[in-house]
Amino acid sequence: MSRKVKVALSVGSVALVFYLAWSLWDHEALTEWLRKAPPLPFFTAMAVAPLVGVPVTPFFIMAGGAFGALLAAVGSLVAVGVNLWISYVIARTMRPLLARVFQRLGYELPNFRAEQKGTLRFALAVKFAPGVPAALKNYALALADVRPSLYFGLSMLITGTYGLCIVLLGNSLFDHDGSRVAISVAVLIV
Repeated sequence: MSRKVKVALSVGSVALVFYLAWSLWDHEALTEWLRKAPPLPFFTAMAVAPLVGVPVTPFFIMAGGAFGALLAAVGSLVAVGVNLWISYVIARTMRPLLARVFQRLGYELPNFRAEQKGTLRFALAVKFAPGVPAALKNYALALADVRPSLYFGLSMLITGTYGLCIVLLGNSLFDHDGSRVAISVAVLIV
């Protein structure tokens, strides 16, 4: 079977699953349950759970469906900011210990604070690395001693943009607005 046929079958299968999920779920019951969810515990969990590797994308989708676009966007951005700050503090606190472990193994942690050349390229490569959990990306940037302003600014720009698109996608899915779903998916692909 050719690669194009495999890709077409994969895309068709995913589209079929989304169509079935869209058509069959009990929209009213799920929406009612989400609307009753209190925002503070939800966004607190959204800030803390990814520290141990829990994917943040389902939180973005649920936030969009549960709290409406505006509260979900603001709450998600605050949760991402808190998560980034805690990740940075954890990684910086652990850096001396990890540096000793790496040294015993014959390696050295990169230090971009001392050498600024290539820092932005390194940070972009880490943030856009496919398949790597967001928590590992955040810890890697902090362990590499990337300046806090670059770490936080770049991470908020990339993760915040992604998060806002997913929040809008989640809001559109729960509202069953097909045109907004298509627009959100197109923005994510770009």
